[in-house]
Amino acid sequence: MSRTSRTKAAATETAALSEAMAELGLAAGTIVTRNEDERIVAGAGTIDVVPAWRFLLDLSESTE
Repeated sequence: MSRTSRTKAAATETAALSEAMAELGLAAGTIVTRNEDERIVAGAGTIDVVPAWRFLLDLSESTE
């Protein structure tokens, strides 16, 4: 996948999640990626972009 394709996909995913957050009244959302790590301030709140390995590690800590 080219960088331009990744950028368009990321913009689409971020916009869709931001719209869903606004509709559901959520202040935070998460996008799980292969290896990207970023925090995005969107219109509806904050979107954390995290690599899958970190998401899974955090998930196991929250269920203990």
